[in-house]
Amino acid sequence: MSFFKQSFRRSAEKILFAAVILAVGILIAWHLYKAAKIEEARRDFAAKGFPASFAEPLAHLKFAYPMWQFELLPVSDLSWDAILEKEMTPSWNLVVYADWAPDEWNVLKEKNYTPYYAKDAKAYDSGSWYQASRETVAYFMDPRNWLNARDVFMFETLGFDAASQTPDAVEQTLSKTFMAKSRVDGGKQTFAELVHATGSKLGVSPVFIAGRLASEQGLGSAQSFGTIGDTLFAYATNTTGKIGNADIWGKRYTKDNPATKAVLEKGLAAYNGFYNFFNFRAYGRGTFEIKYNAWVEATSEETKAKYLGPWDTQAKAIEGGALKIKERYIDTHRHTRYLQKFSVLPAAGEFRWKQYMQNIAAPLVEARNTAKAYEAAGTLDAPYRFLIPVYKKMPQSASPDPAKGKSIYSSSR
Repeated sequence: MSFFKQSFRRSAEKILFAAVILAVGILIAWHLYKAAKIEEARRDFAAKGFPASFAEPLAHLKFAYPMWQFELLPVSDLSWDAILEKEMTPSWNLVVYADWAPDEWNVLKEKNYTPYYAKDAKAYDSGSWYQASRETVAYFMDPRNWLNARDVFMFETLGFDAASQTPDAVEQTLSKTFMAKSRVDGGKQTFAELVHATGSKLGVSPVFIAGRLASEQGLGSAQSFGTIGDTLFAYATNTTGKIGNADIWGKRYTKDNPATKAVLEKGLAAYNGFYNFFNFRAYGRGTFEIKYNAWVEATSEETKAKYLGPWDTQAKAIEGGALKIKERYIDTHRHTRYLQKFSVLPAAGEFRWKQYMQNIAAPLVEARNTAKAYEAAGTLDAPYRFLIPVYKKMPQSASPDPAKGKSIYSSSR
């Protein structure tokens, strides 16, 4: 009996040893295959004109997602430094007030200023936004910082693709907003259904439209609930002059000046019942001016003539707003999330340098939400097309993160 046990044990040990050897061999072969395919992709990207600092991360992405297509988008008429200097125009690139920042970033001893703020920390709009530093603009503008499987979607082209941009992906993009599984104007159609149908009709990615809605509205605002009038009058009776950290009044509108009185004289009914989901023209000094300007856009003559206005229903505001984004941005060589923030292409002509948003992190946030939506919908392996800007005379390596990887905006997060 002991003989049979020993024989069985020896056989088992031999089989186990052979299995280990086989597994190791398969693992080595896999790594050799992976290295060869990545090197092949790296050489292919280099042959297409991508510098080495682009080709390496792109090769890894191509191996992980073989269906993805990456195209070089040259920005060659001006140098990197010249464009960076242009992007330092005051108020072009802003960082939100960061109450989430660690204590060691409290450099001005009054508020939690992150390393992304400029040294003078000048406030803009409602007082909740601050000028980004030069190092911060370089970090966010440098495409090499975002060549990973999540953040790369800031370079995704924004055309319509029925196979990947499914209703489920749209619903997932809206999942953390007030629009999640909710109905438009209290009717039968959900916001996801309206957005998907609008994107299909316009030939624009409905996932992009949903992402922009999520970015601009989130849990909702006066612009999405039709209560701009209620908000303006609440501001007028506010005794503190602030809403949270934001200032109500600015240079043009103060509590009792003639401009403010002229607005209020029209009464609540003049402003309620209008919507501006994409926050067109919603800027200014102080929240009063921002909300008022949002109403002006919703009722403007241009909106009436070109974009289904006045936006007196949620549906018209979404459909008309999406049409405006298509005509004013996507059709004018600002056809990725990145290019709507950094409008750097000479081909944009008169629209060059005219960005959609001041929030420097907006394309990054939208890209990450998009990747999550595609993953949840099971379409992450679809043949997405990415346009990767490459600038003239760029630094040899990617621009460093001023927050050293500790920020919610760090590429490693």
